Amino acid sequence: MSSVALFMSLGGAGYAATQIANGSVGTAQLANGAVTNSKLRNNAVSYNKIQLGTIGIRRINTDQVQVRVGATCQAGTAIGAVDSLGKVTCNAALPPEFGTTNNTASVPTTATSPTTVTSIPLPSSSSYLALANPTATVTSTGIVRHVSVSCSLTVGSNTETRGVTIDTTATSGDTSTGSIPLQAAGSSGTAAVSCQSSVAGSATAPTVSVTSAINAIRTASNS
Repeated sequence: MSSVALFMSLGGAGYAATQIANGSVGTAQLANGAVTNSKLRNNAVSYNKIQLGTIGIRRINTDQVQVRVGATCQAGTAIGAVDSLGKVTCNAALPPEFGTTNNTASVPTTATSPTTVTSIPLPSSSSYLALANPTATVTSTGIVRHVSVSCSLTVGSNTETRGVTIDTTATSGDTSTGSIPLQAAGSSGTAAVSCQSSVAGSATAPTVSVTSAINAIRTASNS
């Protein structure tokens, strides 16, 4: 009888160790650290099984996930870059701009030196990029003439010069126009547009005028 009892006792223990009833293992039966990475089936844990707000910066790969931007820039500056940890680099905001409104000046064909159409002073200790688009207007005297108009944009000590040829009509009072786009970069000083005109022949010269404005923007360097 004792042998039978011992057999039944061992048999019962073996059955209990290998045949665990469904739903019988709870949190109390799992040892801390018992479930390892290799025991988790791929894709077994979805987003709705992760508690809200539990994954922070220490648990993400910042080479793949951008950390929330956590800083601002002072007045007069703007965000120029954001690193993977959300740190911002601040740059100066839009650079200062300087400009003039359109100004019109008579540019006679008989003048021996350029006529200044418009100008503006540029503050010192900076570099600038300036743009201008002078428009020349020629009024016919009733004779077809070929009028040459050249304009220069000067920024500091640098100058760009371009020209245009405008043909007048045979009708007195008719006007013909031509544009001369200009761009120059230079140091501080004065930005100015100056023009001169010429016409071949001894007949009465047509009237020439030029209208222009200047737009200049401060730059970090023009070298």
